Amino acid sequence: MSPEALDASFPSARYFQVHFEYLHETINDLKQQVSHANQQIAELQEQLQAQSMGEMPTVNYASDTKPVGNLRQS
Repeated sequence: MSPEALDASFPSARYFQVHFEYLHETINDLKQQVSHANQQIAELQEQLQAQSMGEMPTVNYASDTKPVGNLRQS
């Protein structure tokens, strides 16, 4: 196969440049979307933790204890 025929069958450099520019832009967009999604997940996890802490019963063990033996209650 002659070099001219090979050049004619192979895409031009401009084709690859446009293709890689598109890929680069797409990858940057996806990185931003993943970053935003991770931020939303972190916020939702914080909200869930806050809710679960609010729903847990609070126990005051100090008020449930009674003096034992020779200890005096002040």
